[in-house]
Amino acid sequence: MVRMELDVLTDHFGQELERTNAIQAIVSRTTVNEILDERGVEGDLCLTDSCAVQIGNMLGVDFMVRGHIKNDNGWYTFDVDLLSIEKKSTVEERRIFYNGDPHGIITEIELLAWNLVNRVSPRALQKEKVIKEDEAKQIAIDQAEAARIAAAKRLRDAKIGALWRSAVLPGWGQYFNGRMTSAKIWFGSEIGATTLAILSYAQYSKAYDDFESVFEQYNASTDHDEIAGLKSDAQKVLKDEHGANDRLKLFATVGGAIWIANIIHAYVAGPLPESPVDDAIGLDITMSPELKSPQLRFYIALD
Repeated sequence: MVRMELDVLTDHFGQELERTNAIQAIVSRTTVNEILDERGVEGDLCLTDSCAVQIGNMLGVDFMVRGHIKNDNGWYTFDVDLLSIEKKSTVEERRIFYNGDPHGIITEIELLAWNLVNRVSPRALQKEKVIKEDEAKQIAIDQAEAARIAAAKRLRDAKIGALWRSAVLPGWGQYFNGRMTSAKIWFGSEIGATTLAILSYAQYSKAYDDFESVFEQYNASTDHDEIAGLKSDAQKVLKDEHGANDRLKLFATVGGAIWIANIIHAYVAGPLPESPVDDAIGLDITMSPELKSPQLRFYIALD
């Protein structure tokens, strides 16, 4: 957490401690920092009990409150202890966990102040905690639903993009989806069918020209033997022409079927799922270490 957030939480904690009426007077954080600065002491670097006792004697107080806040993937941990300057030891220590809307942290901090001095917190504060928890759950549900809708729209747009690309060129949609093997298969299949269709057309065209040539000779011939030979040749060429035409129709049909199937495949298959990585956004159920009960958790990676 940034320094400004820590200062805000510290101020709320101090103000709530005053409301408990369990402590006669509290030295404000500003006053503490001023005194420490005057004496050249770095309060932030004071981590041991002996150091805290030394600063407490310097400030002339009976107790020192030390706290630590940690944020681990949306789980906030609050560690607070109350150190007796006279006894030179910790007399009270509390640890709480929080997982929810960041706006509810202040409420948790205020409740922690009452808990630290063993006082029953006000009902209004307890009610606010319940409200914050309900708000956090609803926000998590709303954000998760928004994330689901956004993901569905991205998937739909990707599928449409793949569809029109495959309509332009077989295999392009699969390539756009990241399916390299499928892209090669569809493109290669279409190229193969198209090549065979072109070869069949060339054979058909040649056979047609040969038939026209033989038919002209047949009409112009007057010799009976030659006419019989040309008739046999014409029948053979006509047979080749029909065979080439049938193959042309077959390969053209196959090519068209491949083209259409490739378009359907590009849309239905969609983009490849992303590689397994840490989820940037999600909604799940977690176990609360404090309450020992499941909680709904919504998380967003900020880095």
